[in-house]
Amino acid sequence: MSKTHKPIGGLRLKIRCARADDVDNIDSIVNQFWKPDVDHLVELQNEKSVLLVAEKIGYAYYVEPRLIGTALMKIIGWNKTGYLAELAVHKNYQRRGVATAILRELAQRAKKEGLRAIITETQPANRPAMDFYLKSGFRLCGYSDRYYTNTPRSSDQIALFFSLDI
Repeated sequence: MSKTHKPIGGLRLKIRCARADDVDNIDSIVNQFWKPDVDHLVELQNEKSVLLVAEKIGYAYYVEPRLIGTALMKIIGWNKTGYLAELAVHKNYQRRGVATAILRELAQRAKKEGLRAIITETQPANRPAMDFYLKSGFRLCGYSDRYYTNTPRSSDQIALFFSLDI
């Protein structure tokens, strides 16, 4: 199922499940920000993963990207949560409502799956992500100073966990 969204500035989007032919575009969006150790093609086949894309409607394929956002949520069955492992929007389309549209669709899918919350994490240095999550209804629910590395000298690499109740 896909839905059409109209975020800020007249931008029209279709939020839909990713397909195999989207993987290269997904990788290029995510690689703008970090190098994931996720195989998106494998995640497409994982029944416990939801991989969404935001497709721009009315794009000029030779000038603009067709896919401008993506999110990967892994379903954790034992505690009925979704783990938001990735949320990325092409740099040219940030702050235009794309991530909000993707997150809304993820929340609806989480509800249909019977999940009680979506959990995600980020670092204190990523203030834009923290601000976005808080603005989107997430609340800070914990931290770990051992999440990214197991050495005691890693206190600057703290993981902050956020939760969105469904």
